[in-house]
Amino acid sequence: MGKYHGTRDVKKIHYRMGAALDEKMKIEILSDAFKNRVGYELNLKGPQTMNEKIMWMKLYYQNPLITQCSDKFAVKDYVAKVVGAQYTVPTIASWSDPDEIDFDSLPDQFVLKVNWSSGYNIIVRDKSELDRAATVERLKKWMVPDRNAYYQYFNWGYKHMKPVVYAEKYIEQVDGQVYDYKFFMCGGKFKYMLIATDRENDQELTHDFFDSDFNVLDVSYGEIKRAKHTPEKPKNFQKMIEVAEQLAKPFPFVRVDFYEIGDEIFLGEMTFYPAGGLKPFYPQKFDYFFGSLIPLPQKMITDREGLSNKISAAAYRANRKIKAGLKAVGHVFAHKHVYKQNKSLVLCGIRLPYQTHTEITETCRKRYVHILGLEICYKKLPLKTKETVNENIAFKYKPNLPMTAFALEGKITPEIQRIHCEQKAYAQLGYFPNLTNPSSLNEKIIWLALNYKNENIKIAADKGRAKDWIIQRVGAEYVIPAIGVYDDVNKIDFDRLPKQFVAKLNDGWGADKIMVVRDKSQLNIDKTKAVLSSWLYPWNNYYYQNMCITDEKMAKPTILIEEYIQQEGKKNPDDFKFYCCNGEPKFALVVSGRGTKEQSRSFVDMEWNVLPVQRSGKLLDDKVEKPACCEEMMRLCRILSEGFPFVRVDFYQVDGKVYVGELTFTPGMFLQFKPQGWDYKLGEYLDLSHLM
Repeated sequence: MGKYHGTRDVKKIHYRMGAALDEKMKIEILSDAFKNRVGYELNLKGPQTMNEKIMWMKLYYQNPLITQCSDKFAVKDYVAKVVGAQYTVPTIASWSDPDEIDFDSLPDQFVLKVNWSSGYNIIVRDKSELDRAATVERLKKWMVPDRNAYYQYFNWGYKHMKPVVYAEKYIEQVDGQVYDYKFFMCGGKFKYMLIATDRENDQELTHDFFDSDFNVLDVSYGEIKRAKHTPEKPKNFQKMIEVAEQLAKPFPFVRVDFYEIGDEIFLGEMTFYPAGGLKPFYPQKFDYFFGSLIPLPQKMITDREGLSNKISAAAYRANRKIKAGLKAVGHVFAHKHVYKQNKSLVLCGIRLPYQTHTEITETCRKRYVHILGLEICYKKLPLKTKETVNENIAFKYKPNLPMTAFALEGKITPEIQRIHCEQKAYAQLGYFPNLTNPSSLNEKIIWLALNYKNENIKIAADKGRAKDWIIQRVGAEYVIPAIGVYDDVNKIDFDRLPKQFVAKLNDGWGADKIMVVRDKSQLNIDKTKAVLSSWLYPWNNYYYQNMCITDEKMAKPTILIEEYIQQEGKKNPDDFKFYCCNGEPKFALVVSGRGTKEQSRSFVDMEWNVLPVQRSGKLLDDKVEKPACCEEMMRLCRILSEGFPFVRVDFYQVDGKVYVGELTFTPGMFLQFKPQGWDYKLGEYLDLSHLM
């Protein structure tokens, strides 16, 4: 088709193409324009930036109310219904044909507008100087069908509008200037604003952004310059917020514009596609930050795939690929009754526990076998002790299946693993990760999990082998002494263990893979062995938890027995977790009161100021006490994190001594930051440009 850019030509071309503009062609056109205007590849599959999400809403969010609210004339009825007509600029008259305008009946000052696009305004300050014939011709051109804003890169809200020309009361601030206060509303709440000045003169137009507390933001929008003198806060600021939030309540994103005239405020317009999603931010990080504030609807790209509203296209594609992988396995599905009450399923040569149930129909009996979310339906039920099933098998796949991932190792491709991560991220984080140009901390951790290779990770992440590795680098005094490492629980001599000790899985994670024994005499040895033995199942490896291609995969699971350390006055010692980016600690998570009702988890910067962000647990409001050995911990961080783009180094401080807890390369993977904007702020610390 060739590339074309001028607004006027674009509208005409898109209008004339008409029905030929299918979804695929629209995406190609938008992608081309986006790359040329904004400067990076458009990601509609997992939109992250503000501009990407605007593009996504053009194509996939079709709320009929948007049509009324995008219509600069019809929106007045919506405003009157929701907050009252006093917030709309009074309408003098309206016409469907510019030839019908009775200029003699109009006041000396007024504004003429056309409802279905932006910039279609004629400000009349002195009617006696108005060229009426030229004005009518100008309005007629604006009402030609191809001038509809829909054809300016498919702004859906305008698509079904009919053109109307109308006259409004002329309003002006005391200084002859009209400041345009533009409130960006995300999820119905005010997040940030833009003040535009000198709108009538493109050469003098200025844009200044402010956060919700009216702090000026160091960002530019396109090539528009910022004001030499920062605009003052409007005196009706809070009232504007209240009105905007009422108007924005039904929408995931909308910009609500106001004018302030004396003590009165008036709606300018409601805009769902600011700048058409084609204006860059400088610096670009604000595009990502503003985008992180927009909660796209749960219905994600489903209509074009014919899926239910609850299933994303990415999930659908993941299921298809995984089913294909399972079918390619061939003659692997077999079950065997080992004992009367102990059954297992042999899958890919691996014996797995399973549960069964039988459904009786009019025509046949069906048996269903469940393995952690993988459901196999046998349509016929031969009553044999052993069988191989090669046909008539239906599959249902659910994510986060470590046992299934282990059983199918070698059958699930890197592409399926990537799609799985995207799907899981959307389910738990609320957005699809941008793995082409990762920006948030979670995105970058996922990218590293899928792409980064470093043999040292296998050693450093192994809680047993890491001890020697740490000793070589910083010394034995920083390592909690090991009592033993076992690959078979029957080799553990519990009689020789001290009264207090800690048992850990070398390649596991979470509290369910740590056993703190404060009084050995209270242990049920048989039950303890059973628990520890279950840890040694190979699918408990952290590698299988998220189906990630990482170098965290250990050679062999083992049980690590460590000495018990205790901080005076506390059930468990405080945990200081330093997030290190390219060899430098950037921020930390302090876990206090672990194992008690008073447990708290607080993020702090390296000046030990509490950050207003949380992942799980209680966020401390007051200042977190800085450990006495903080400088020593930071020194150790720099040594232990050297050579890794990212790692979290954990410490305990007990009786004035520092102990290394563990090194974690994918901490809290798929765990949401609240508020979500901090996912992007913390992501700024981690530079991956040298790896991509």
